[in-house]
Parts: sequence; C-alpha cells; structure tokens
Amino acid sequence: MNRRYLLKSFRNGKDVGSYATVRFEIVGETELGKEKIKFETDMHYLDIGEGEPVLFIHGIGQSLYTWRKNVDFFVRNGFRAIAVDLPGFGYSGHPNIYYTAEEYALIIESFLDSVNLKRAHIAACSGGGVIALCFAAANPKRADKLVLVSPGGPNANYPFSMKITSTWLGGAVSKLYIGESAVRNTLQKMFFDVTLVDGEVTEGYYAPFRNKGVRETLSMCMTHFDDTYTRSLLKEIKSATLIFYGTDDKIHNEKTVCSYASVIPDAKIIRIRNCGHLLHEEKPLKFNEESIKFLRASQSAVNIIGSYRRSQVEY
Repeated sequence: MNRRYLLKSFRNGKDVGSYATVRFEIVGETELGKEKIKFETDMHYLDIGEGEPVLFIHGIGQSLYTWRKNVDFFVRNGFRAIAVDLPGFGYSGHPNIYYTAEEYALIIESFLDSVNLKRAHIAACSGGGVIALCFAAANPKRADKLVLVSPGGPNANYPFSMKITSTWLGGAVSKLYIGESAVRNTLQKMFFDVTLVDGEVTEGYYAPFRNKGVRETLSMCMTHFDDTYTRSLLKEIKSATLIFYGTDDKIHNEKTVCSYASVIPDAKIIRIRNCGHLLHEEKPLKFNEESIKFLRASQSAVNIIGSYRRSQVEY
C-alpha cells in the first residue's frame, strides 16, 4: 500500500489496507509437560505516511476504526501511522487462542517482524494499553515511547452488554447474535457527549460484529483477558509513557488509571475534563496535539517534564 496516501474519509473494511501473516508460539501445559503450540493467522492493518512509526492498538471489542480521528493528524505531522485490527477483531483472522494480553503481546512482536519494523512508538487505548505495556516490558528495545488512553482490563464498570458475554449463557447468545442497538448502547456509556454516537459511528463499530468469529472473540476476551500479569511488569517499563484519561470515564476511573501511572517509572499523565473512556475519539485535537508534542520531545525534555509523582497536567 502507498504510505504517502492521506485519508480523505475513514472507513475500515476487509478491502481497505493490507494483511500481514503473523506466526507465534504459545507454551501450554499437557499431561507430558510443557508443549509449544504454533499459531499462524492474517492480521489486517492500515499503513500510511512516512517517518518514525507509530503503532496504533485498539481495545477489546474495537477495531482500527477507533483511530479514525487520529492517524491522519499523525501522518500530516511527519509520522508513519500503522493501525492494526488485533486478531479476532475487525477484519483480521481468528486463531484458536485464549485472547489474553500475553498472547496479544506475542502477536504484536510477530507483526513488527512481519512488516520489517525493528521498533516503534505505540499508541493504545483501554485493553490495548495493557497489551502495549506487556509488549514493552518484554521487548524494551522495540518499544519507543508509549501513548496510552485509559489503560486497563475488564472490570465491574464494563457495560452489561460486554460483561454478560463472559457467562456461559451470555457467551452462547452473543456468538449467535449481537445487535446494533447493543453496540450503540455500549458506546454511549463510553462517551461523555453521547450525541457523538451517531449512526455512522455505530455502524463503524458494529460492522465487524456481523462476523461470528468477532462475537466469539469478544466472549473469549471478556473471559480470559486480565491485566494482573501486566501489572506485575509495570516497574520494568523502560519507555517514556504518556497516559490520558477523562474525568467522566465510567469504564476505567481515575483510581484505575493512576494505579498504572504511579508505578511506571517514567510516566506523565494528562487529565481531560468532560470526557469519557474513548478520549482520543471525543477530544481528538487535544489528544493528537499533546501526543505529537510528547513523541517529538527529546528524552531529556521528557525527563524534565517529570514523572507522574511530580506532575499532572489537566485540561
């Protein structure tokens, strides 16, 4: 795909962007001991622009569509934007895995190998932030700076329509059908300004869920995706990290987000008022501008800004 192409109108679909083959191994326990199981699948992605690469990772139940208000801004400011559909979601393949953060971290490593990238900045939201941190801890030489939006895993605050998929009955029903209205209601709980959840946005999110595999993945993620292991790695993060969260985030509240920021050694936090969980969608200009400023700053300048314990910025 021509990476010089700038987006005129954003949509995600199986005929948009490119596909990379990712191969990874997972160590499993059997009666005979540990066994390495090999997996291979196609990973859908959008790759535009030239310059330092920024890998965009979405959260649970999303696709690269969530970055529609961001990637073009990064490209126009001299970065190469690579937005992925995580396996199981969007228009990527559906390998027979548990869909844990640790498995996804292995997939990100394989994806970078497949597109011949030695390292990249990473922008990630929600559960994607957990994946980014897990990957960065295991691959410090491949993760440059991290820009995270409301990082965290599934919890009691998640919308009922998502939590129910982790139950036996709810999982069975969701595999058969997830309605467009359920997607719209879930999105409305993630925005402060619910008027932003119009028909176009709802359809952009809902379209991949017409695929049974995506519905199954949501159930698997809500059952198995957990941030416990990633939290144990936070002190090992070497990457300078910028964390955003909205004051009206009903999914990952201030306590949740700050529990990450206070442990990561080199983290700065930006708090934005009148904003919900999907901050990069609801306040894209502020997210884009602050992210670019952070990515462009030299390491010494980042250190001067200070860690979370010394500095919080509010808008």
